[in-house]
Amino acid sequence: MSNPHRISLLTATCIVIANMIGTGIFTSLGFQVGDLPSGFAIIALWSVGGICAMCGALPTPNSPRALPRSGEEYHFLREIYHPSLGFLAGWISATVGFSAPVAIAAMPFGTYLAEIFPSINPLVAAMAAVWIVTVVLLCDLRLGSAFQVGSTRSESRAHRLLIGAGFYVNKTQPISFWPMKGMAR
Repeated sequence: MSNPHRISLLTATCIVIANMIGTGIFTSLGFQVGDLPSGFAIIALWSVGGICAMCGALPTPNSPRALPRSGEEYHFLREIYHPSLGFLAGWISATVGFSAPVAIAAMPFGTYLAEIFPSINPLVAAMAAVWIVTVVLLCDLRLGSAFQVGSTRSESRAHRLLIGAGFYVNKTQPISFWPMKGMAR
């Protein structure tokens, strides 16, 4: 018998997948790399970003052994430096780390929906999407879990479709991942 107040391994896995992969490939990637002069610049920037992510991730597994208490980042910064720094990190994480990505993902949804239905205001559609998803996730654990699994599966299918379509595109773009002299196009 399963506990009605716990999520399944499948739901937990879908939450992690959705947090790691996300919808950025459909929305922000073009804006991020559009002005970069070469494929090498893209790979170099992603490598630097990966190194920065590793610098943040590597100390995390050992920190709970040194300071065994829940709260992770808030608790560590509070104990190591000062309580106000832990408080500040918690608020930054809550606003920039969680809320901003939701808003950034909702805005292209509103824009894309307005392209299909021109009478729709993109900002209103984005806000409505955030509110509807919030209500669904807060309403009932089973409903929220089903929504999470369904949306992650849909997103995974879209990623696979995008990758598969790349194999059937006849016109290729000239791109090189080797450094270019002068970095001119």
